[in-house]
Amino acid sequence: MIRMLPEEIARAILDAHRDGVETVSCIHHLRIEPQLMYSGLMAKGAYRGWKRAKHRGRRKVGCFDFKIFVLDDDRASPLVHQRVISDAIRCLDVRTIESVFDGHDPLEMQLTPERAKVAQEVQLAMLEQEVNWGDESFQSWTLFPPSKGRRPRDFIMAYLRRCMEDPGFLGGASRMIAASGSRGVLPPPKAQPEWSKYIEPTTSRRRPWLAGSLLKQFIEAAESMPDNPYYADAYGGRDADDE
Repeated sequence: MIRMLPEEIARAILDAHRDGVETVSCIHHLRIEPQLMYSGLMAKGAYRGWKRAKHRGRRKVGCFDFKIFVLDDDRASPLVHQRVISDAIRCLDVRTIESVFDGHDPLEMQLTPERAKVAQEVQLAMLEQEVNWGDESFQSWTLFPPSKGRRPRDFIMAYLRRCMEDPGFLGGASRMIAASGSRGVLPPPKAQPEWSKYIEPTTSRRRPWLAGSLLKQFIEAAESMPDNPYYADAYGGRDADDE
């Protein structure tokens, strides 16, 4: 059993992709399924729509994609953002959510079992953003890149902050179809006046979870893996980057 720290869970996901492990069962009520060899929607939709212009040169998008499932009795339900946010505003307080955002272990926050479960869901939703979105060749382009002083998990944190203040906001929020084909996806919170108080500032001392030696491990692992097979179909082969 690993500790519920984002860096340790990220390493477990990285190891699973490198070793071809289909399930990471490190958390009692949650299951992580690595989408091996570009089998996930992140990889399949990596070069469609608006992503085609953004991802030229990013040959490994979706390389470390993973799905998260909540285990309720004998049923496994996908952990989507709408569920995470709804559960969080129902069970958690702002201080707990901010502690998760900081990278603390939910199991060390002295929470009730139900609240600890929801805090773990929030943590994994944030980790999915940190692994799959960013500046690197294996990540999808984001409005919250570390290169601009952001953290990919800023996306979901902005929604959590706004919905904690206005619980009815989620029900009225617009939905969109992602480039991957997923429907009912929340649009990114943009740097507009209504979002400014909820988005973590670029001056924040909070850092991305994939950084330093951990990020280096992900980069080196991605370099050792084959390219996303959909890349050549989208751009026409190895010389496409020079066009």
